[in-house]
Amino acid sequence: ILNPEISIYQKEDLVISSTSRKLTKDEGKDAILTGEVVSKFFNEDGSHISTLYSDSAIVENVSNNLRAYGNVTVVSDSGYTLKSDQILWDNQYKLITSEDSVLLTDKLNNTVRGVGFESDMDLTNYKIFKFIGSFKETN
Repeated sequence: ILNPEISIYQKEDLVISSTSRKLTKDEGKDAILTGEVVSKFFNEDGSHISTLYSDSAIVENVSNNLRAYGNVTVVSDSGYTLKSDQILWDNQYKLITSEDSVLLTDKLNNTVRGVGFESDMDLTNYKIFKFIGSFKETN
């Protein structure tokens, strides 16, 4: 399917709406989105809270988890930006996770690097498991 839009729900609530240039899916298999994937995340109130951009993504048939690959960037409405090579959106727990290297930038342009990441959908409550770098004290 060319220029598809695919939606992921949790019960009756829209959680993610994704578009791409192409969707490939065989019956009973995962959906594969390729080319300029844009996934919009929504909270329980139906308000937009962040947008994910990637080269490709897989929507898992059974779990409705979304795995994004290649030049992954998540931009939250709260001012945070996450960059990685791949991430997993866990639909059951509503968490963004990555086992890869990540770069997180806040609204003041402070950056944190690390390996391994877990966060809520708007990137405001996050954990970086292997922090890389250092902090400078300011007087």
